[in-house]
Amino acid sequence: MNRNSKGFTLIELVTVIAILGVLAAMTVPKFFALQAKARFEVEAQIIGSIKAGLETYAANQIVKFGSKSYPKASSVDVLAEVLNPVPADWTFAQNATGTIKHSRSDSNVTWTYVSTGGDTYTIGTRTPVIKP
Repeated sequence: MNRNSKGFTLIELVTVIAILGVLAAMTVPKFFALQAKARFEVEAQIIGSIKAGLETYAANQIVKFGSKSYPKASSVDVLAEVLNPVPADWTFAQNATGTIKHSRSDSNVTWTYVSTGGDTYTIGTRTPVIKP
């Protein structure tokens, strides 16, 4: 009986599957960690842009009217709606002068701006909108 087989043995197949399983187990957590880090970085950039815009607005108010002021909450309510898709597990609360804080729960989304002078303004509070 001549056994001239051209396939893989069962042991070879099990070994390859085990190696692939170990590689997948090592790479999947790293992938999810990279996603979370990227999401945090994007949100930090958005918040930095909002902060810069609010400070520019306040500086323009000094030039125009001689006193520093910020937009009223009613004029920027749309901001909370636009920023609503931020994941529920994400919170930004940088403790430096002039910060924007984001807090989110199942029933509430709040964006608060704390100016360099220590004044606190609520930019917007919304019930989270579930988007498809």
